[in-house]
Amino acid sequence: MELNNLQCGQYAQSNDILQFIINNGMIDISDVQNSMEAMKRKELLDKHPYKIWQGKDGKWYTYLPDDKKGRRLLKRNSEKEIELCVIDYIKQNSEENIVKNIASKMTLQSIFPKWLEYKQIHTNSTSYIKRITADWHRFYVEQQEFINMPLQKMTFVILDEWAHSMIKQYKLTKKSYYNMSLILRQCLDYAVECGYISENVFSKVKVNTKLFQRVKKKTGESQVYTIDEEERFIKDMIRRFQNHPENTAPLAVMLAFETGVRIGELCVLKFEDIEGNYIHIQRQEIREFQKVDEYNMKFKCYRVVEYTKSEDGFRHIYLTAAARKIIELARYMNNVNGEYCEEGYIFVHNHKNINHYSIQAMILRGCKKVNMDVKTSHKIRKTYISTLIDSGLNIDAIRRFAGHSDERTTYGNYCYNRMTDKQTEEIVENALGMNEVIKGNHFLEAIM
Repeated sequence: MELNNLQCGQYAQSNDILQFIINNGMIDISDVQNSMEAMKRKELLDKHPYKIWQGKDGKWYTYLPDDKKGRRLLKRNSEKEIELCVIDYIKQNSEENIVKNIASKMTLQSIFPKWLEYKQIHTNSTSYIKRITADWHRFYVEQQEFINMPLQKMTFVILDEWAHSMIKQYKLTKKSYYNMSLILRQCLDYAVECGYISENVFSKVKVNTKLFQRVKKKTGESQVYTIDEEERFIKDMIRRFQNHPENTAPLAVMLAFETGVRIGELCVLKFEDIEGNYIHIQRQEIREFQKVDEYNMKFKCYRVVEYTKSEDGFRHIYLTAAARKIIELARYMNNVNGEYCEEGYIFVHNHKNINHYSIQAMILRGCKKVNMDVKTSHKIRKTYISTLIDSGLNIDAIRRFAGHSDERTTYGNYCYNRMTDKQTEEIVENALGMNEVIKGNHFLEAIM
């Protein structure tokens, strides 16, 4: 607050008068201090909810709150003694001291349920919360000494040693370490926000990246359907549909090969999503989980939500001629089978959209029938993306169709060779073979 000239003059004059009174002994500072202390004692005693009285035995009595009994009797020889006991109790149990006491006892074990509840408020994904609880059980529960250590005693050295020992013990990759340490990192951030600790010391820990397990990229043979496998698998899906046309799950699987959509998106595609030769991806089916207790969750149900995995998941995918025929066949069979669905889903069973399980079960049976390793719906998605990359389509278009934020994800995690070793060798041979200069000089034949 700014003072004007008049106020400043009055303030200076008041100080001069006070200094004059003190210097000339007109007021005793100790008396003032005693009066202030007496007022403070009275203020604290006024907060005491029980009466203070003198008994017939000359002793002084009152009650103090008790967590177990509700209240307990207190007896002292003099009124001053009992008032001092009451004042000490109120000071120790003031809001500030209570918070300090709670903070001094707060551990990772005790703050985790509070943080998890806070985390749930900020996400729609219960499967994400379930993954966190799974990581808690896997990495933290057995570390009893660590998770029951007061947060205020977790020094930089303790946290640094813990981080590096966990990497070694569980042979963590960079990604798995990040997921594992997320619990500790965010619990400590939450503790700072709650006032339990002054800073998150763990944020200063820098791990030795050389300790991370190196991730060897998996072979295309294990991650995508080879050209031969896709052909045999699709033929089996056609056979299954022809034998049981009332079940459109095989059509859904075939559409996945033509669009590369995630399984949760595939389950809830609607006819109204089709815009010319494109289909608008704008919703997904998710698995919902519910809490069993503070540390465990179980599957509850499937739920349709009007959002995708990420912002880039909202996208338009080109429908090939084959994809358009599959969709029209599904529409026709829904009419023939009387599978009316008010929501307008493309793939329907008992008047509801088919779910994850129906599609995954169909894929499992198909893989076994054609005698190949089981490859999930996600590997169909990888097959779609790898096929487009092989075709020479611009990576930015592929990225958009896939719903990725940047091409590094597309190339790094979804680009695999779909050819057999023999097919690959033939292409390499044709592409390189003998260099024309080498062939023309015939020097290799001369040496051999």
